[in-house]
Amino acid sequence: MGRLIRKVFRVVLLSLFTGVAQASSINTSSGWNMPVGVTEISREVYGLHMIILWICVAIAVVVFGVMFYSLITYRKSKGAKAAHFHENTTVEIIWTAIPMVILVLMAVPATATLKKNV
Repeated sequence: MGRLIRKVFRVVLLSLFTGVAQASSINTSSGWNMPVGVTEISREVYGLHMIILWICVAIAVVVFGVMFYSLITYRKSKGAKAAHFHENTTVEIIWTAIPMVILVLMAVPATATLKKNV
């Protein structure tokens, strides 16, 4: 079974690297990406757009990686028993605080760009 997991992991990694390579080569003529602007503020907004896009891609890679790892490692056919934890305040605070911190960190450069150009 370890071979299957390694093969799945390799396929996922290959797909990920292929997707990142294709995403970085997307041009605006395809209509999939925001066009680079002519003015200084529009170029800054485009830069912010690209930074936030890659932050979102990194978050998605981590979340889906953990999800697929958990699905493969702890599947029922392997005999794993599910843990029962209910109303764990610490876990709830952590998974609320982390997205909030990420949003604040993404809002800081956006706010700075808006304040600079107003």
